[in-house]
Amino acid sequence: MAKDGDHKAHVDAATGTSTTGHEWDGIRELNTPLPRWWLWTFYATILWAVGYWVLYPAWPLVSGWSPGVLSWNSRSAVALQLDDLKALRAEASAKLANAPLSDIENSPDLLALARAEGRVAFADNCAPCHGAGGGGA
Repeated sequence: MAKDGDHKAHVDAATGTSTTGHEWDGIRELNTPLPRWWLWTFYATILWAVGYWVLYPAWPLVSGWSPGVLSWNSRSAVALQLDDLKALRAEASAKLANAPLSDIENSPDLLALARAEGRVAFADNCAPCHGAGGGGA
């Protein structure tokens, strides 16, 4: 067992690899390099992180954040998705608004749409005061 301050590098007899000179309880630390695939993966993740940092908003600043080269932000992405959703729903909502009550009752698709829109309207406008069950304030 090595004494304190005795850090001589040795060559491991079993593997032929040199040691770092560190020894704990008779166990010597091998000086084995990391596998190349691991190093290249590590370097690739660093490059990816730097690229992400430059392209997208990343760092908080005194009044806002760094906008990034692409000037992308999640709020505008959500706003675009909501606009697309409104456009998809506009046709069905217009069909429902212009249909007579008898057509809605006789069409399973229009009836399901009317019930779904009614549930959403109640949840948005009525439930905050009257509760989810419509029981009152």
